[in-house]
Amino acid sequence: MVEKKLPEDLLIVGIVGMGLIFLALVIVIVVLFPVGNGIGASGVGVIPLKGEISNQGSGSIFEQSYTANDIVDLIDDAENDSSVGVIFLDIDSPGGEVVASKQIVYKLRSVEKPTFAYIGSVGASGAYYVAAATDYIVADEDSITGSIGVISTVMNFEELFDNLGIKVTLIKEGKFKAIGSPFKEFTKEEQKLIQDILQETAIGFKADVFEFRKDKMERSELDAVADGRIMSGRQALKSHLVDELLTKEEALQKAAELNNLKNSHIVYFGLKEPGFFDLIFASGSAFGQGFMSELKPTSSSQVELK
Repeated sequence: MVEKKLPEDLLIVGIVGMGLIFLALVIVIVVLFPVGNGIGASGVGVIPLKGEISNQGSGSIFEQSYTANDIVDLIDDAENDSSVGVIFLDIDSPGGEVVASKQIVYKLRSVEKPTFAYIGSVGASGAYYVAAATDYIVADEDSITGSIGVISTVMNFEELFDNLGIKVTLIKEGKFKAIGSPFKEFTKEEQKLIQDILQETAIGFKADVFEFRKDKMERSELDAVADGRIMSGRQALKSHLVDELLTKEEALQKAAELNNLKNSHIVYFGLKEPGFFDLIFASGSAFGQGFMSELKPTSSSQVELK
């Protein structure tokens, strides 16, 4: 019986084919079961919290601005990224809207991954509220923080309009329907209504901060500084509003060390270079917002943590 031998070229083709099949399987496994850059969950997921906290975009056409909803989405992204071992809030914000601040706070309290906050130049009021919701707070020693309180600003143009000979007529149904109007003086009853809302919000703000940090501070320490005052990073450390004073680079290292991240690396969330059409759209949007701001009163009775 004569044994037939496979041609050498056919054997090579078979080996190459098997190799390609193996490579394809590896790619499928990596796509379906990611392992986070091949090094596990060792990333520090950095999320920027810059500027006023709001659900209305702000900033110039060359500067990215994130609403509270955007920040919540970025936290979700970091939570679901298998390469991230700790979520790091990079804060430089004076605070902002109550509801917008609480959205971020509630999201931070719901995630399973450890959270970490770094306060740079400023992290006050609503921004400190967000920081307090994390597991560990680091601030620059010269940062501005604190400002645990609530404010509502209402401008009054009545006297100015009188001097200009402009008369405004308010037509309303409901005793308090014109409350906060810039075209009339506040009555004592109206002031009390606004003050009651501010007090209610401030009590909740203070209660949440203590709940978040009760293992690190005494109630008396919080009571002593929760009067709206701003504080330096050094003062905040003495009052246990923050856990440590570090630079940003040191804070990133600290976040990795606290969570035992070996060979840690930084994973940035939300950073994207604007494209041509992004700039065109943002330019039109900025013009529109600027135009509209001239058509509507800038004052309001909106309650803010700032």
